[in-house]
Amino acid sequence: MSVRVRFAPAPTGDLHIGGAMVAVANHLLRLQQGGAFVLRIDDTDPSGHAERAAERIEATLGWLGITVDEGPDTGPYAPYRQSLRTAEHLAAAERLVDVGTARRGGDGAIVLPPVEHDIVIEDLSRGPIRIPAGELPRTVLVRSDGRPTFHLATAVDDAAMAITHVLRGEDHITNTAIQLVLCAALDCAPPRFAHLPIVVGEDGAKLSSSDGAIGVDALRAAGWLPAAVIDWLARSACPPITALPASTADELAVAFDPARLGHGTTRLDPALLESLGRDHLAQLPADELVRRVGEALAEQGSACAPAQLAALAPGLGDAATIPQAVTLVAGVIERAAPLPPTDADRTAAAALIALDTVDPDALGVGKRSVRRVLTSADHGIPLPFVLAALPRDEIIARAQAVLDLP
Repeated sequence: MSVRVRFAPAPTGDLHIGGAMVAVANHLLRLQQGGAFVLRIDDTDPSGHAERAAERIEATLGWLGITVDEGPDTGPYAPYRQSLRTAEHLAAAERLVDVGTARRGGDGAIVLPPVEHDIVIEDLSRGPIRIPAGELPRTVLVRSDGRPTFHLATAVDDAAMAITHVLRGEDHITNTAIQLVLCAALDCAPPRFAHLPIVVGEDGAKLSSSDGAIGVDALRAAGWLPAAVIDWLARSACPPITALPASTADELAVAFDPARLGHGTTRLDPALLESLGRDHLAQLPADELVRRVGEALAEQGSACAPAQLAALAPGLGDAATIPQAVTLVAGVIERAAPLPPTDADRTAAAALIALDTVDPDALGVGKRSVRRVLTSADHGIPLPFVLAALPRDEIIARAQAVLDLP
């Protein structure tokens, strides 16, 4: 089976994590079934549009590893910006007026009357969802100023672009019912629908770019690996995935099941992201981890020999992001002012000078004191990796600096 899924954000700002979860769900379905991922920009309402938001959204999807097969300006149905497809939308509205399905008001607006029968959405995850007659009010298709609305543009474009599946937030359930009505009126086959849980903040409110919700770009700037972010969002979209260990997108796609999506609301768990971040960082090939950490160190003006980084890399298990790994490495390679030494610290310093060994157990002193002497900290990369990474003359210099303190 080949699918055509679409992700249709409004260009109101950077991609927030709620929208990203929807994009990830569509991405996994496309990976699983084969087909195309369409990025279509829902810009029928010009209010609140952010400058170059569409380009930033596409770039963010690219960072996540979500390949855009069509859109917003390339592909067989281009343009994929709804504001540039007004002629198609208006033509569809006029056809509905001509057959009597829609009515033109005195102000020029075109309106679909209230639906007088039940509408049933065959939701892939929830089963049949019945919208009783009378609950769908009249739907404006074309505003009095001649601009098509979201409802009309969405139905027309999904049909024109041969979209087979629409996975979106459950706050769109009423919109889905209206789209089914419009598809019937336009005599076109509707996509299959599934509705995802709504991502909410700590206050329980739905996340929105226009309200300043955390964006994926903020996660990128904080140094999270895209694989960890994809994994995190996939687990919130489809609960069965939580049984998997940290997984690649291809592995997640095998387990993804649109029939078993989450329902209601979901709060993304920062602790889960931390755990997945550590796991995905640990899965990086050693040379790739060394390269990334080395580049990040260089950007902040520090230098570390590749051999040193290679010695420290296996000890970065506490790091969930590249910046966290950099902080751990910097705590070893950058000589800090010694801590006020305890008697145990002085004993450890003397042992480090006297014994030519990288085995902390052979020193016969407390490991905490050895760490304090070498890194001026009580915690960090496990001591065996620290001793393996530091040159002998550097170890002696740091130990002597402790012994020289009064």
